[in-house]
Amino acid sequence: MISDTKSNGEFQAGKAAGAAELRFRIAAAGVRYLEGALQNPLFGEEHVLPVLSNPSLPSSLIQKIAAHKQWLSRYEIQRDIVVHRNSPLALKLNLVHFLRWKDLVKVAEDPFSPPPVKKKAETVLKSKVEEMALGERIALARLAGPGIISLLRGDAHQEVITALLGNPRLVEDEVVALCSEERAPAPVLAAVGSHPRWRDRHAVRISLLRHPRTPPGVSLRFLEWISPGELAEIASSAVVPRLVRATARQLLQSRRAAVDRNGVVS
Repeated sequence: MISDTKSNGEFQAGKAAGAAELRFRIAAAGVRYLEGALQNPLFGEEHVLPVLSNPSLPSSLIQKIAAHKQWLSRYEIQRDIVVHRNSPLALKLNLVHFLRWKDLVKVAEDPFSPPPVKKKAETVLKSKVEEMALGERIALARLAGPGIISLLRGDAHQEVITALLGNPRLVEDEVVALCSEERAPAPVLAAVGSHPRWRDRHAVRISLLRHPRTPPGVSLRFLEWISPGELAEIASSAVVPRLVRATARQLLQSRRAAVDRNGVVS
């Protein structure tokens, strides 16, 4: 009985609160107060964002907020409904289409987002990449997750690749795949070959050495660090620039001569 009385009192308090009290309380109020607040005639658009920041807001009340077309026309409300943990799944999936790319990244990376929402956010983001300005793609490359990294690695702009190379989520296999892309332009390959995080990785070096568009100035720095078998491969490759092939042959001959003299590989 006491519990029911208290619950009803909270409901009535929310229903009868003044506008200032609503703004002050709804971000941290309990469910019954929130239920009353949404029936309060003073509850208006200015209260929607604070109430959506309340983790106690139940899905039924989020659905009621979404039923107000005027409120739902605001981008910030659409965004906050998508990110709220208690929002109905169908509502999240419907509204995720309207999110901007930065918020799509947050939803796709949010560990609390339901898997279907994360996947949808990633799909929508992929569809937006081609229309994004260069500066936006550079910013995206710095923080993109695995699903977007594979898409961005095909970008022809060196600035995007340089930003991607510094992304902490980027793994070596993706860099090797980038260096193996047949159409990868020379500036992009040069960016990989000069990046402090990746230039010392053996698999990356070999991939760059094998690519016909890698600038010789980049490849020549790597030759002394590879094995005799790899040197022989580069020396005999028909696609590697002539200067790199010739240098690989010279270095290979030098190593063989050292073996003949000393019986060890120098």
